[in-house]
Amino acid sequence: MATLLRLLKYVRPSGMLVVATLTLMLLATLIDLLAPWVLRKVFDDGISKSDMGMVLMLALALFGLQLGKSLGSFAQGYTQELIGQNVVFTLRKQMYEHLQRLPFKYYDKAQTGQLMSRMTGDIEAVKNFVGFGGMMLVAGMATFVGTLIFMCSMQWQVTLLALSPIPLLLIVMWMFSRKVGPAWGKIREQMGRLTTTLQENISGIRVVKAFASESKEKSKFAGRNEQNFETNMHRAKLEANAFPLMGFLGGLTFLIMIWVGAVYVANDKMSLGTFMAFQWYTWGIIWPLNMLGWQINIFQQALKAAPRVFEVLDTKVDIESPADGGIDAATIRGSVKFQNVTFAFDKKSNEEQTKDLSKKEAAAASEQDRMEQENRAVIHDIQLDIKQGEVIAVLGATGSGKSSLIALLSRFYDVSEGSVLIDGIDVRDYELDGLRRSIGIVPQETFLFSASIRDNIAFGRPEATQEQIENAAKKAQIHAFIVNMPYGYDTLIGERGVGLSGGQRQRVALARAILMDPPILVLDEATASVDTATESAIHEGLLEVMKGRTTFIIAQRLSSIRRADRIIVLDSGKVVQQGTHRELNEQDGFFRRLLERQEMAAASSH
Repeated sequence: MATLLRLLKYVRPSGMLVVATLTLMLLATLIDLLAPWVLRKVFDDGISKSDMGMVLMLALALFGLQLGKSLGSFAQGYTQELIGQNVVFTLRKQMYEHLQRLPFKYYDKAQTGQLMSRMTGDIEAVKNFVGFGGMMLVAGMATFVGTLIFMCSMQWQVTLLALSPIPLLLIVMWMFSRKVGPAWGKIREQMGRLTTTLQENISGIRVVKAFASESKEKSKFAGRNEQNFETNMHRAKLEANAFPLMGFLGGLTFLIMIWVGAVYVANDKMSLGTFMAFQWYTWGIIWPLNMLGWQINIFQQALKAAPRVFEVLDTKVDIESPADGGIDAATIRGSVKFQNVTFAFDKKSNEEQTKDLSKKEAAAASEQDRMEQENRAVIHDIQLDIKQGEVIAVLGATGSGKSSLIALLSRFYDVSEGSVLIDGIDVRDYELDGLRRSIGIVPQETFLFSASIRDNIAFGRPEATQEQIENAAKKAQIHAFIVNMPYGYDTLIGERGVGLSGGQRQRVALARAILMDPPILVLDEATASVDTATESAIHEGLLEVMKGRTTFIIAQRLSSIRRADRIIVLDSGKVVQQGTHRELNEQDGFFRRLLERQEMAAASSH
């Protein structure tokens, strides 16, 4: 019921359309109820009395009624669809906007295929009920009740006898409704899994082909497809068991009416006109009940689909600007301080864990969570003070916490303990969008959009001039390549940058960050996919870019960090070394071992 009431809130803005649609439906129902009554008059007051003028007048009245109903049905069908589309439009808009606001930790666990399934199929199921099923349910109920009133006013005994199969029909519908609901729930979940498998396969098709794993992927998809098939066939079996029985009981109602009505006509207890009207009216009893089976189907689909949509909408956005809007980030200069920073990927928030506990239990649970968090932490008690304009290199083995440390700067995640300060202000106090615009990032996993190269470079600054875009491309050592492409900066690139090499994609991403002209620049393995000659040229171009700009360089190649003012070495989330290139080379540790390995590799390659 709560889900249904929540759905109705999305219908409320279309209230006038709903009133108009229901009015048209009730008028159509009234016409359907009057038509058999007019037919009764044709037989009883026209044909039986050989009054052809009366017959003609009543026939014209029937024609007028049907013409009016047809015109009303056109308007009704349009407004019904408009109501459904309004709900779909609002739901999709809200869901998409909410997905934009959700933090990184949500996407660490969310499956793209499931989100796509909810955004498309689940919302479409909601529209079918709101725009069609719900309205038809009202029309069916009005038709059923109105028909009973007209029939009982004409001949109540025949009406009650004809309705004798209806209680059994209602029992069948109730049993069907109980079973088909869970079946649709499974179908919606299976469709999400099928979409996820399909999305992953298409996105990773190059990896699949590279490892000759087409057979394995076909087998995986076939398994999902078979599960989806079996789930749908289980639902179809429920329908196949219920719908024919509903149709039989509805037909039985019609047969009883004919038999009993004929007996009453033969005994002069019912006129022939009333008998003919009853044949028409009986369909006003049968079709709403038969349609109820389909409406139950549509209702159960929506009832299982809507919570999947609301689950996304109800996901808490716990990383956003302060309630008062936050401090304007336009004045950021670039000094950074990590003050006793500890960070762990949350399993569950303290608030969720302790809200139903007593104070003593909550304190114990909080302490236990603190210890567990400490064990799960990827960054432990980091203390760093970085001056504005300083170039900081961050080194460490895979999983040492390098990228996690930098992710805290832009509040992709919030610290578990301590604080990250920019210009002496906690990053949580800044206006979020402004904070992120002040930090230019070239991520380790480069993502480009299906658009022109110009649009990709200007993604964060769409108002940039062509000259500014080209200057950024030159500093990223990609301008010469772009101008030699068939359409230059207007060249369209495929999804995720297909058509460019890894190094080319990385340089476009670097140009995108440079164009932002941020006071803080983060290069996360930004030259990992380019050759050493190109890397050297890029670093020469970056010398000007990094002047007066706080820069963090995360790299494995020591050639990338030679110009760093300070090098931070992380191990298991802790700072184990820091200093200049010369200072660290004189110490025994990770840095010197890495330097020796790379020098040996360079020597052996020659």
